[in-house]
Amino acid sequence: MFVRQRRIDLIQRALSKILDDESWSAAMPRRLYIGTADASSRGWTMIIPELANFFLDLGGAPAPRLCRLASELHCPAYEIDVRNAATTLFEVDSFGRLRITGSPAYAATADAPTTLGMAVASTTVGFGLIAIPDDLAARIATLQATQPAALADYLGAIAGFPGWTALCDEPISAANLVYEPPVARATPLSTAALSARLETHVAIARAAPRAAPSSHDRRGTRPRSAARPRR
Repeated sequence: MFVRQRRIDLIQRALSKILDDESWSAAMPRRLYIGTADASSRGWTMIIPELANFFLDLGGAPAPRLCRLASELHCPAYEIDVRNAATTLFEVDSFGRLRITGSPAYAATADAPTTLGMAVASTTVGFGLIAIPDDLAARIATLQATQPAALADYLGAIAGFPGWTALCDEPISAANLVYEPPVARATPLSTAALSARLETHVAIARAAPRAAPSSHDRRGTRPRSAARPRR
């Protein structure tokens, strides 16, 4: 999956937010490893999920996670699904609108092909929501007609990852994406502990300042402790 956002920390935060909205059980907290992420110099980040359909899964929500992530980040994203040499392209705009092209993974009928319960716009792979130059669109069409095995790699190269991982340019940053449910995250201070800290802080702030030691005694002579040490 490729998302047009190079800051992995923002992607991590957005992922945690959309997963928080799903129906997780507070009684069964679990730490979920999402996958690895690499950022390219073209402003895109590639995410390789641990679960193949993780971003296409609804997770109990009305829209797939891919759509909700793009909407949360306000940036486009797309995912490439390759099964048995059949390529499907899922693209989402910054508003979370989804468009599917290519070979449907799960065809309901020949007249109305669907994949993961969603209609396929065209059996020909091509971008329609994400703007790309005409020469790239022509190259995609040529590869699908002549070299379908190379099509997926070229779709990844558009985001700056030729060959996806083997031949990608130097990544700006690389990280693992992990989701921790709210109940498993750091627990904030209790009200009692916070009140105790505030009372201690106020008591220290109201304490009278310590008087500075006098540098002279009553006779005007500097005491031994204030004088310069003898050599």
